[in-house]
Amino acid sequence: MFWKYLLFETKLLLHNRKNWLLGIALILFFPLYYSQYSQISIKDILKQKNEEAHHFHTVFNAFPEELRETPEGEATYNNLTQQSSLINMQRFYLWKKDDYDKYVEDGLKLNELRLELHELGNKGIHPNYVIPKDVIQKEMAILRYYKVHKLPLVPNPYVASNYLPVALGIISGLLFCLFVLIIGSSMLLNDQQHRSVVGGFPISFMQKVSSKVAIHLLQVLLFLGLGVLIGGYYAAHKTEWGNFITPVLIYQDMDFIAISTMRYLTYMFIAFALIALFLLLLFVLINVMTENLYATILTMIVILLLPDLMSVADVKFNWLYPLKFIDINSVLNGDAATEFGNEKLDFKHSFRWLIGLNLIAGAILYGRNKLLYIRKREVAFKTN
Repeated sequence: MFWKYLLFETKLLLHNRKNWLLGIALILFFPLYYSQYSQISIKDILKQKNEEAHHFHTVFNAFPEELRETPEGEATYNNLTQQSSLINMQRFYLWKKDDYDKYVEDGLKLNELRLELHELGNKGIHPNYVIPKDVIQKEMAILRYYKVHKLPLVPNPYVASNYLPVALGIISGLLFCLFVLIIGSSMLLNDQQHRSVVGGFPISFMQKVSSKVAIHLLQVLLFLGLGVLIGGYYAAHKTEWGNFITPVLIYQDMDFIAISTMRYLTYMFIAFALIALFLLLLFVLINVMTENLYATILTMIVILLLPDLMSVADVKFNWLYPLKFIDINSVLNGDAATEFGNEKLDFKHSFRWLIGLNLIAGAILYGRNKLLYIRKREVAFKTN
């Protein structure tokens, strides 16, 4: 009987025009956004190095002469001189389009000197020309990855492999949550409007919930997967597929590590699946309590926005921070940890908490249903 009910729910879902329209909109987002993304001016490595070299002219000219006579000032000036030399060598390697291994080695030495400069206090250097530590960590992670995997150093930023992580990052967070909520908004609608018809299926409430959540989750992932494939194909048609081994940075343990694009896309897809599952379970839980679709959606939006609302009000509740894992892109790139000053908002904790949130939502839903069942039995026993 469970499979018959699952088939029944699947047929209802297939005839749901609202969900198909939303799915088509999500799928079309990926190729349509590429037209805007391809117009964004992205600096290549050579331009960045030319700007860094140009900045050193200003740094040297503004460096106080009296500071150079002190031991700390002399150490800082010598450090800057070595940095300038390494940057010029990197420019030469890029211009020559050869010796990329040497470029990487010099890049690692350059960032080690930048970290030493932080230890010296960056005295005599204008704050605008001080490289932040997180930027240094990111560059070192990327360079180490290139050193290990021997990849081409100057990739095309507009190829599919570089575009897809950006596109997934755009829909991450509230936008994806709204998409899942609207997709799942009709899960219990038929049960509430046609209780006599649906009540004829001799299966438990949790079996009904499992079937509804499963097919809606499958539909969400299907739309997302088709969007990624069509968006990738469109970007590849305009340029090329690129190299899915190229590095993408993720934040973990107060540092940044580089992983391949394919691995990053896999992590994002799994995270989206866990987020969608949690939202669908939470939607069912709130909807069975309120029995009002609009109240359910509004309540869920407020719950999801609570960490940001508390942050704006300058009020900190550490127990709310797991909700920030819903915006998986800001967690993986380190923005969430920086915004909330919480080092646990990183990759390592994200999947643990997403799985934990699903288990908590499922347990509460099951416990509530079990409690109601026990109460009904007690009432029936008393009446008899």
